[in-house]
Order: sequence, then C-alpha cells, then structure tokens
Amino acid sequence: MGRAFLTDSEREAIQQRLQTQDRLTALFFDALYQRVYRRVKRKQLQEAEDTTAWYYPAAEYLSDAAMLYALQPDADLAEWIRIQSLQIAGASLYDWAGPAFRSHAEPLSGHLETAHLCWALSAVLDLAQPVFSENEVAEVKGALREKGITLCQRWLQTNSHLANWRGILTSGLLVAAVVLEKEATVDSTLAEWQTCAQAFQPDGSYAESLQYGNYLAYALMLAYEAVVRKYPQKAEQLEVAAYARGTRWIASSMFYAKPVTGWGEEPRARAANFNDSAALFRSSGDLLLHIASRHTDATEAGLARWLFATYYEPVPYQGPHDLATFGMVNDWGFLTLPLLVQTARPVSPTEAGLPLVSHFSNGNLFVRDDWEGSTILAINGGGEPLHGPGHLHGDLNSFILAYNQERLLVDPGHSCYRNLIHGLESSSQTHNTCTFLIENDSLGLQEDLAKATLLEQKSVLARRLIRESGISAPINRGNHRLIARRDDCISVVGAEVSAVYGAPLTEFTRIWIMAGSHIVFVVDSIRSQKPVTTVWNWLVNNRDGNTRVESKDNSLTIKRNRAGLRLFHLGTSTLSHPVYGYVHDAYHVEPNQRGEGKPGSGLVYRFTEKESHTHRTVVHALALDDSATIGGWKLESAGNSHTLTNGKHTWTLHLQDGMANNMLMVSGHGRRWDVIQEQGTYSLQRVLNPES
Repeated sequence: MGRAFLTDSEREAIQQRLQTQDRLTALFFDALYQRVYRRVKRKQLQEAEDTTAWYYPAAEYLSDAAMLYALQPDADLAEWIRIQSLQIAGASLYDWAGPAFRSHAEPLSGHLETAHLCWALSAVLDLAQPVFSENEVAEVKGALREKGITLCQRWLQTNSHLANWRGILTSGLLVAAVVLEKEATVDSTLAEWQTCAQAFQPDGSYAESLQYGNYLAYALMLAYEAVVRKYPQKAEQLEVAAYARGTRWIASSMFYAKPVTGWGEEPRARAANFNDSAALFRSSGDLLLHIASRHTDATEAGLARWLFATYYEPVPYQGPHDLATFGMVNDWGFLTLPLLVQTARPVSPTEAGLPLVSHFSNGNLFVRDDWEGSTILAINGGGEPLHGPGHLHGDLNSFILAYNQERLLVDPGHSCYRNLIHGLESSSQTHNTCTFLIENDSLGLQEDLAKATLLEQKSVLARRLIRESGISAPINRGNHRLIARRDDCISVVGAEVSAVYGAPLTEFTRIWIMAGSHIVFVVDSIRSQKPVTTVWNWLVNNRDGNTRVESKDNSLTIKRNRAGLRLFHLGTSTLSHPVYGYVHDAYHVEPNQRGEGKPGSGLVYRFTEKESHTHRTVVHALALDDSATIGGWKLESAGNSHTLTNGKHTWTLHLQDGMANNMLMVSGHGRRWDVIQEQGTYSLQRVLNPES
C-alpha cells in the first residue's frame, strides 16, 4: 500500500517541474529546503526565533522535513528527523497529554497538542520511514498507537459536544490510524469526520471565527488527504464541500496585504477579525490548495487558488513558522508541493461574481465600494442559528471600517486566553456597538441607588450535543438580518439583536447606509421596557501609535496615515475622553508576545446619553477621505434631515417622523433611494423620478 501524503505520480510531477525549472515549484521547493535545513543545522527541533513550546511547531517542522526527505533524501536530514522523532515518541504519556495548563487528571486524556504530535509522527512514518531502524520503527508506531490514538480516543469518548476541538482530535486519530493501516479504526472514525464537518454553516462559513474555521478545516483536510491516497473509496464518504464552499466567505472577509509595524517589511494579509480572531489572517496554504484540487465546484476551487496566489505566492519565505497552525499566524506546509501540481486555475472575486454586498449565515456581512476600491465595511450582525458556536464576543451590530488600506474603526481581536483581559476584550464595551446602563433602584441602600449595572451582550452559548439520535439543533443566538441590498452606488445592511442583551431591551436595530466610497450613515433604533441609558462605543485603531484623533462638538476626526474619518454623533450625549483599550495583531498561546496589543493600542470613545429613555432613534454620520482632506467634510442638520458634504460629494439622509422605519437617501444631484421597513424587514428602492 502506498504513502498517505505523496503518491509516486505526485513525486514524479514535482521532480519533473523542478527539472524544467517551473518557477512556482522551484520557489516553494527552495523555501521548503531553506527552512528545513535551518533546523537541521541547529540540530534541534526549534528555530532560534521560535516563541512557542515544542508541542506547537512539531507537526509542521517534522512534516516539512519528511516531505523534503521523500523528494530529496540526505544523510544529515535523515539523522535530524530520526533524533527529533524518537524524542517525541519517547516522551511520557503525561507530556503527550499536553502542557501543564491542560488537564492531567487520571486517566489521562488527549488535547489539541496530542493531535499535533500524531500528525508529526504520522508524516515521518509515512514519508521518511527509511531513516529508522526496524526497532525504531516499532517504537514510533507504538507511541502513535499507545499514546496518540489512545489519548485521542479517550477525549472523543468522554466529550459529546460539537466544536473545533472535536475535529482536531478526530483528525489526529484518523491520520495516525491511516498511516498505521489500522483499517478498522479508520472505518469507525470516518463517521466522526462527517460529524465534525457539520460544525460549518450550510454556506461554508463558520460560527466562531475565520481562524477557528481554518483550524477545523485544516484538520479535516489533513485527515482527508491521508485517507484519499491510502483508501480512495473510503474518501468518497467525506464531503469536502462542507468547508470548501466557505471560500466565498473567506474571500469576502479578506481586506488587503501590506507590511505591519513590528512584523517585518513584507506585506501581511489582513481580514475581518470577528470573535476570537485576529487582524492578521490568511487561510493555511495547504488547505487552499487542497480545496483547489479536491473541490468539485470550479468557481470555489478557483477562489481558493486565487487566495493562495494572492497571499502566498508573493511571500514564499515569510515566517514565523512556529505559529503556523496552533498559533494561527497561518503558513503553507508540506502538502503545498504535491497539491500545487494539480490545482484549478485562479478565479478572482470579480470573476467569481462575488457581490459587493454579501452576507453569510454566521452573521457576517460585507460592503465594498468595489473589489479594487478604497472602502470596506465589515459587520457582525444578523445571522442564522449557529452550527458550531463557541469563542464568541459580544460584538453583534459591531463593525470594522477600513479606508485606503487602513482600519480606522476596528475589532480588538484577542491574544492569550489566560490573559486577565480576555474577558474584557470579548465584551461589548470594547467593540463598535452599544451597551446600556441599567439603574438598580430596588436595592434600598442610598449608596446603591447611585450605582448602575452595565447591560452587555451574552456571548457564552449552549453547546450542540452529539447523541445517538443525532446532533442537537443549531443554536439561535437571537440576531436577525433585516436587509443586505445594493442598488447602484447605495448599499444598505441591517440587523436586530436585542435578544442577545435580554431584558429590559426589546429592540436594537442598526441600519448601515453606505453611499459611494465616502459616506456611511449608521441609524440605531433602540427600545426598552423601562428607561435605560445608551452608551455608544467606538474603538479607534491606534495599534502603532500613529493615529491622531481630535474630538469637538460631539464629533471625532480620526487620521491614520493616508486615511481619514469624521464621525458625527447626532444624539444628545456626552463624549468622554478615550479609555485606553487593546487592539491585537495575532493570537499566541503565551502572554506578552509579539502580536499582543499594549494599553492604548485601541482608543475607546464613548457617547453616553444624558438621560435615560425607553426609545430613541439616533444617527451617526461618517465621512471617509484622505487624511489631508478629511477636514473639509461638514455635517448640516435641519430637523430630521442630515447632510454630509465636502462640496464635491453631497448626500442627505432624511428620517420620516424621525424614525428608522422610513428613510430617504438623496444625492447632491437629486437622485433618491427609499429604505422602508415592512413587516419586520427592510427594502431598498430607487425612486426614478423623485420630483413626481
């Protein structure tokens, strides 16, 4: 029986391309060669600049080396693989269960790290078995069987919820079983793979975040790639489309690539970072090429190939490599070369017909002025019941606003889970959404009457449980999409999310209206059973200290490099001095690492109502322009009409009766669009002859 990760034909195709000096193959082969031999020369597993413990890069580093050995055997490389693999195989069962912060209660159970060690030794056994003696092969196989498989099975037997964890442990078990040719275990685990794939939304998006969706899909991909070469008929049971159709969501979520202060001079990909995600994101390279090779939908396969071409081909040598999977600063890996020879042609978002206003069932919505434009509005708003809930933030009706390749209003992201601030950076008060002050007047004590309780969104949801009768129903978070439409240069999206807060809130509708590239109106309709005080939170990106903010007359003027934003608050509220928040670049398993934001990397500006109310409709008007010319934008209000203009561009929002259920958008040339609420949803209609 052949290899799980490299067929003879794939090996021959790679070598043929290298002989004919195919540029792309040669580039990634050289990058693989260089990073492997840096480790070989150090004569240890980790590289000098690594910031993680040995658990985390083990799978990537050993699989890299094993693939290079399979393509170009070498004595020094063989000895390095042999020594590192035997050290892992000989580690205690306690170590295989994971680092100290994981549970080590008896009987020991596996954790994420266990699956990664299964991947590491499986790749070596599959691609580089000649580096071992016969006794050493038995030792490595025994470790995989008695430590890896046993611990992974124990976790799966004692946990019954559907989450990305289940997918990772299932993959560790399945990959090891394939390489060990334990066909009965393979057969019994295929059903687990199918169950884990159901954590994705029906449209391929994922409830938790881009990065956790990538982590789960990467694990399922690795298992599929092992099965499809060894047992091609068994692989027919596995539905790649469950996550592969998510390329539309991924492509819509991507912003741009450019250098990041503190991360070197090469461009780095940025994306929408809702929930436990980070600003630095690109899907794992192997995963993209897997979709481009295995997915039957040509458009979605082509999108995956385009994502690889856009975010990997220009920077094949880019690190860090120790954060590639577990650290979620994703990378390309050992399967890139074999998959690169059989992928679909790239298909850009424009060629794929991706709309400029797109929405996904996990609640993400995206608005662009153009695919090659200057403005991106990314929203976590209305969605459908969640198939894989977890790692959520209180960020519904929050949004990210980017202009001229600068994120101006941002999501904080997240860093180490064991940081004390993690709960705070997950809360509604650190996102671009509303919180509410609820007066406690029932406690009786004078000093308690002056205190207030902050009402925020609930972000810890019930889990979906796996029973003999099937998986429990997807979880309804309580947020509803009201509209996601575009007509000509006008885009309107909206969501209602009051149920996520609970009583006494009965409505929190937020409607975003984007006109062209320069103007966004945000209209909030808020109702409650008893008077509450609304707080509007705005998180301004100051991650490198390069942002300048001026506050005056209930407005903010934000300048960040070449991008500018003027934000006008049209309610009767008080603007506070900023609270020093956090904006993170990347997740790390340890605290105080590169990527973790410092205090003041985010500036939280808050507009707080002067009095409590049971209902109000409040407008925020946002103008976007070059930082040098943003000061030319003015707001003119007359009754329920609000006009943003810089003399060249003019747009007026009119609220009939001052409410959000009947609004007009009128351009400076007199063109008009109506945004009207009807039976709980909104419509967008262009009025062709407004004067009639």
